[in-house]
Amino acid sequence: MKKRTWLGAAALSLALLAPSVQAHPLWMLPSEFNLSTEESFWITVDATAAHGVFTFDKPLGLDSVSIYKPNGDRQRMGPYFKGKRRSVFDLEIDTAGTYKVELSGQQRYVTTYEIGARNTSRRIFANKQEAEIPEGAKNVKTTAVQTLSAFYVTQGAPSNKVLEATGKGFELHPLTHPSDVVAKENARFKFTFDGEPLANLDIEITPHGTAWRNSREQMNLKTDKNGVVTFKPTVVGPHLLMTSMRKNIKSPLADAAGVNYHLTFEVLSQ
Repeated sequence: MKKRTWLGAAALSLALLAPSVQAHPLWMLPSEFNLSTEESFWITVDATAAHGVFTFDKPLGLDSVSIYKPNGDRQRMGPYFKGKRRSVFDLEIDTAGTYKVELSGQQRYVTTYEIGARNTSRRIFANKQEAEIPEGAKNVKTTAVQTLSAFYVTQGAPSNKVLEATGKGFELHPLTHPSDVVAKENARFKFTFDGEPLANLDIEITPHGTAWRNSREQMNLKTDKNGVVTFKPTVVGPHLLMTSMRKNIKSPLADAAGVNYHLTFEVLSQ
């Protein structure tokens, strides 16, 4: 059997394979989500892998962060700092409208199977073409796994260019603009994969400040048949939305796609 020694990749892939949406979140938290100034303004962004909501645990490599300006053009990312528990980068907001910032982890492949009289579970970190499966293995399945983390920042009035769907892969369609989520008012987000609605998707939304209260006050929700989740937040400030998708696909490299998605957004006061 071919051995794989992707230690960091293996840990990430195992987290992505976990059924719970609480599998090791990777989140980014900007210092501001909405700017009223018309002048250029620098925000700072924290990034970490942590089970706690907006607590720091492990730093992230940020080479895979993509920044999209309000017109859809890519903006180059400058230097960033990688510490012991978090990574930090600064971002200049110099154009009116909505920016999108997304961290897209490299896609990894995990092949699982059962073997022996006791149906012992095994896994190989390889795709369908590379995995060497022992004779007699059962329930062989390869999953292509990926993690995504995103947030939006708006200067002045919100714009929609960076919200446009591509019809490829896992996507969020904000029916309520991420910069217009207001406390005690309904907000609606839609989720799709390759353009198809993701029905019955588990969604967890948790407000900031979990370390200072007895309850997480999270909302555990599901998307409807159209892939839409409706929620009414009550706490003002940053929130973390987490969801985890598993879907069968037709590919020479994998039988299924797995995505863990994390969105950071702000809830405004009325």
